[in-house]
Amino acid sequence: MEKITVEIPEELVAEFQQYQDRLREVFLLGLQQLKIQEALTLYTRGVVSFARAGELAGLSRQEMIRQARASGMAATWSEKMMQEELT
Repeated sequence: MEKITVEIPEELVAEFQQYQDRLREVFLLGLQQLKIQEALTLYTRGVVSFARAGELAGLSRQEMIRQARASGMAATWSEKMMQEELT
C-alpha cells in the first residue's frame, strides 16, 4: 500500500480529528462526491452523455439521476436520449 502525506489547513484540523479513526472513509466519500460533481459538470456542458457521466462517477443510472436531482438539475430528455436509454 502506498502512503500519501496530506497537509490539512489548521482551521480544519479539529474537524478531522473527530474522524481520525475513519479518515479512509472520509477521503473515499470525498473522492466519490468529487467524481459525481465532475461527471455532472461534464454532462451539463454537453461533453458526455448522461450514461457516460454515470460511468465516470461509478454510479448506476438510477443513482446518477438521484444525484443529478439532488444537485438541482432538472431532467432534460430529448427524443434521441429516450431512444438511447430504451435500447
